[in-house]
Amino acid sequence: MGDKISKDEAMTELSQLRSGGRGGVSMFAPMLDDIKDLGEDEVFTDTVDGYGRVSGLRRYIDDNAKGEFEVKSAKTPGQEDVDQSDAEYKVFVFRSEE
Repeated sequence: MGDKISKDEAMTELSQLRSGGRGGVSMFAPMLDDIKDLGEDEVFTDTVDGYGRVSGLRRYIDDNAKGEFEVKSAKTPGQEDVDQSDAEYKVFVFRSEE
């Protein structure tokens, strides 16, 4: 039979299992640390490789910041004809306007 555990326990265990048991930290954790200190009129920006990373960042922020932020992105100049999985993207993270 299975066990019932809290959602927090499940997320912690899942994170540990996915990191190979190393207790690793997401590649997006340092970005979230920078983002959490954003002022009302400030925007965090960085570049990432591939749209998968953009999606990963968006998901990580949504999961860990509970709707406080909005992530927008665009291909960097010269990347317009590059496949989205290989292109470089500039991401912009704004405080949500609620």
